Formats: sequence, C-alpha cells, structure tokens
Amino acid sequence: MAIDDRIAKIQEIIGPTDEDAPMQSFTLVDLGGGLMTVGAIFSPLIAVYSAAKNVLDMRERNQRVKAALRAICDELYSIRESLPANAEEALKGKWFRRAAAIVIEEAARAEDEDRAVLLALVAVHGCFPQDENKHCQEDLANYIRDLAELGLDDIQMLKLLEETYKEATRVAPNLNMNDMFAPHYEEFKLAATRLGIHTNDWIALGSRLTGYGLAFETQRNNMRQSPTDTFFRPTRRGLYLLSLLRQAEERMIVRANPSA
Repeated sequence: MAIDDRIAKIQEIIGPTDEDAPMQSFTLVDLGGGLMTVGAIFSPLIAVYSAAKNVLDMRERNQRVKAALRAICDELYSIRESLPANAEEALKGKWFRRAAAIVIEEAARAEDEDRAVLLALVAVHGCFPQDENKHCQEDLANYIRDLAELGLDDIQMLKLLEETYKEATRVAPNLNMNDMFAPHYEEFKLAATRLGIHTNDWIALGSRLTGYGLAFETQRNNMRQSPTDTFFRPTRRGLYLLSLLRQAEERMIVRANPSA
C-alpha cells in the first residue's frame, strides 16, 4: 500500500480533526505586512514573522502533519514482525484514535517536522506496551500531549532523576521503598550542580513534573536530609514516558542515517 494510502487509512480511522478546518488566509498576510513594515526599523522582528509564519502557514502545518502520519505508517511497517497478531484490529480502538488525533494536533503546532516526527514515533512505540505497562495503552494520548508540552529543561530534569536513582529503581522497581532513594539525594544535588541547575530551578522543575504525574516530592529521611531539602524522585509514569522517548530518539537517529 502506498504511503499516501496508508495516511488516508489512518485519517479514516481517527476521523475529522480541528486541523481539517479552513484557516483564514488574511491572518498571516496582515501579520507579515505589519512586521515587515516595522522590520525596516527593527530588524529582529523579521524573526518574529518567521516564527509566526511557521505556526500560521497552513501549508507548513500540513507538511508537519503529513510528516507525522508518514512516520506512524513507516514505523508500524518497520516493526510489523514484532506486532501482536491482533494489531490491525487493536489499532481501530478508541485509544488509538485519541492518540493519533493528538499527534495531528501537536504536529501542527510543532516547531518543525523533526519534532512532529518524534511525537509520532513516541505514539507508535506506545501502542503495544509490555505487560507491566499494558494499562498505559489506554492513556497513550495523554503521554503524547504531556511530552509535547514539556520543555527541554523538564526532560533534562526527568532524565537526571532517572539516572540518579537508577540503582534504587532497579532494586525497588515499584518505587515503594523510600529508604532506597534517600541515599542518592546528595548524588542528585551534585549532578544538578554540574549541569548548572540552580537549587530553586530544580525545585520548580520537580514541581512542574509533579503536576504531570512524572515525578513527586517524597518524604525526607531526617537522618540524611535537612528540613530545607526538597527531595523529588521519578514515578513509574515518568520512567515509562522516558522509555518511549528514548525509543523514538533512537529511531530518529536511524531514520537520519539509513545506511549506517
């Protein structure tokens, strides 16, 4: 089946989305005209126009959406041998319709095609999770949405929590043994300092990740932490999201170097 046919099939499964609605063409023209006029006086505003064009230009939005849909098709095809026997029927489920619709929405808003494709690959690798994460399938749309909303500093913080507490996670995979995490808190602080993350910033980032259910502030061990210490560690949800992101990033490298 041709790629465009496969894209049409996915669009048929998920149904119409807001991205199918017509966009008023005057928006970008008016904005561009105004900025180009002012730009003669203040040239950095040309960058504002460029950024706005990337968001408002319907053709470019469509290109990002098509790139994401092609990535879903291509990736599903590339892993077809490892898909469960009922994969085709499973992909007709409401959970996949929700996930694909979110990919389309976020791809249209993405800053470039690479970001759109990354979200699409995360979606594919979240379609058929292992048994311990089977329940995450129904919530795949929210994982994609959360990832789309997270910034680079959020991801850096989550990866730092994963790396710092990897030994505790290995010993207590259910993350239910607080005493296994407390000894690594000093290691976390040193790692954050090496990365140039201010104490107040890691508190802010930890709190932000907590709002997504990807990390949480846990009870201090008074023998190891002072009353002023703020102690975050990852949740299973956070670790699972990172596992999807890691798979997608690895596939992005392969796609960029197909002959490697």
